[in-house]
Amino acid sequence: MTKRFLLNHRYLIIFIFVALVHVSVLALVRFTAPEKSGGDDSEYEVFKLVDVEEYVPPPPAPDTTVVYNQPTAAERVITTENEIIEIETREPVINYVPQHKISVIPDIPTREVLNRIVYPPMALRQEIEGVVYLELFIDQSGVVRKILVLKDPGYGFADAAVAALTGLRCKPA
Repeated sequence: MTKRFLLNHRYLIIFIFVALVHVSVLALVRFTAPEKSGGDDSEYEVFKLVDVEEYVPPPPAPDTTVVYNQPTAAERVITTENEIIEIETREPVINYVPQHKISVIPDIPTREVLNRIVYPPMALRQEIEGVVYLELFIDQSGVVRKILVLKDPGYGFADAAVAALTGLRCKPA
């Protein structure tokens, strides 16, 4: 080849050289790649995350009693109009002390809470952990009266925490 030919066709020569290198690399990689063994799938597991709600069966049908051939009353029934008096019973309104005015923190029995708490089944199956932030309203006798959920990570954690603290007696502030 002459020098003039190489100068005029240098891009073509470079292109052909690069194409040959690519083809040879692809051939080597394709024929030297290890083959997958067909029986060793035990180390891989398909794990699919899906938000699933637990199936709650419908409530049982109410028991109905069927009465056949009911006899008529033997006596004459006289009805009178009676006035119904409704009496309203109001629960006493409890005024809770704001948190910033409490000088002593209430003593909550942690052992009892840990014994009463039930880990949510959906979170247990998916191995999920979470933290629930609650606001407790404790009366003067130390009974937890009201529970507000401030932060709920989901998966039933808030319901389990509220169930564990409902009706709990502690040492009031």
